[in-house]
Parts: sequence; structure tokens; C-alpha cells
Amino acid sequence: MVLLKWLAAAAVIISLTSCAGTYHSYKDTLQLAFTRQPDASLTLAEVSNADFDFLYVTHGDRPQSVMALMFVEQGDLKWISSDQAMLITNNGRITKTLGFSNDLLKLTATTTDPIANWQAINEQSHWQRLVDWRAGEYGYSVSSSFKVETGHTINVFQQDIAVTKVIEYLDYATPANFLRFDQRWQNIFWFDASSGVLLQSQQQLAPFTEPMQLIFVSKVARELAKQAQLSKAVKTEQPAA
Repeated sequence: MVLLKWLAAAAVIISLTSCAGTYHSYKDTLQLAFTRQPDASLTLAEVSNADFDFLYVTHGDRPQSVMALMFVEQGDLKWISSDQAMLITNNGRITKTLGFSNDLLKLTATTTDPIANWQAINEQSHWQRLVDWRAGEYGYSVSSSFKVETGHTINVFQQDIAVTKVIEYLDYATPANFLRFDQRWQNIFWFDASSGVLLQSQQQLAPFTEPMQLIFVSKVARELAKQAQLSKAVKTEQPAA
């Protein structure tokens, strides 16, 4: 509850500022506003009753953190964390970061990302884009192929949710500026089996970075509410014995 109150306070403060030019000006406010604790989490009721969306993020071996959705601009969702980092997602994919050791600066061809229309993915689905990194790597070509698996579940808020699993196979094709041998890796996206909404993902932004697990807990809460309403409606319609 304390975490939720501070998140709400931070959201109000940040909503009174513009996005691009004032991010660094409210870093001190964020540092005071957010609590820090191992595996931070919120209850289903707190998430369901909040006025804005939350995201769980686990980065490598670090404890789970809560990020709050602060801005939505032309399809880009901008999330702020307690340690003053920012993630920008588009259709659930991380497209830019701020406050990490080697920030993702730019990702091209986001409008052709198959994840945006994952139901149409097949064996021929392919995605090519260019990536810029703060550590002096620019215009790197990354290609992806995809595989769809049904019949999976994830567990959030102690509830099992049926999902469709999309595996993305990535190839870091451009010769690196630094010696490395890990040119291929995977991302995984879990979509609600009924609605098709993205609920969870594991994204490794490059072969030299730690994976991030994202759980879109506000979306999960909304899907659970829909399922509860549907179950209630079905029971109501059943004739009495």
C-alpha cells in the first residue's frame, strides 16, 4: 500500500511536467517518491483500483521492480522505475531505454514488427531492423524469425492464465565493434489465449545484455476481471437444477 501511494504521488507530479525536456529535473523527486524493496509487488486489488498502469520488471538477477506508466505518445508507452530508469515500449516491445549501462537509443521498423499482429505469424514471418546503442554501436542490423506455441500457462496474482507463447529467434548480423561470440539469442512473448493481449515477455535487447522479464500486471488484472465477469454470466444463465 505504501508503494502504491508513492507511485500515485509520483505520477501526479510527473503528469504536471512535459516528457522530453524535464526527465532529469524530476529525478530527485522520483528518488524520494518511490520505495525500494526486494521483489516489489502490488496486490491485485491495488492494481485493479489504480488510476494508471503498472509493469513488473526483473532485470537479470536484480529484484523485481515496479514501473509506472507515465506517458503515452503516438503508441509509445513510457514507464518510470524507482531507480530513475525509463523503458519505452511499443506493442509490448522495448524500443528505447534510459538509465541503463548501455542504453538502447533507437530501433527502426517498429511499424512492421510481427509482434504487433502476432496472430498472423507463420513460418515465413521475418523482421529486419537497425539498432543504435549508447556504447558507440550504431546502425546494427538485427533479424528475427518466429515460432508460435499454444497450450501454455503463466501464473500471476496466484492465478493460472492460459496463454499463447511466441518465441522470437534473433540474429545479430552486423560485425561487432568488440570481440564477442554470442550473436544469436531469443525473446519470448506470452499472449492471453482468449483475448490475444500481451501479458508477459522476456526480452534480451542484445546478446551482450541481461534479459528483462516484463509482466504487464494492469493488463493481467483487466483480463482476470473479464474472466470473472464471464464466469459469473455463465453461471447466471445456467438453469436451476
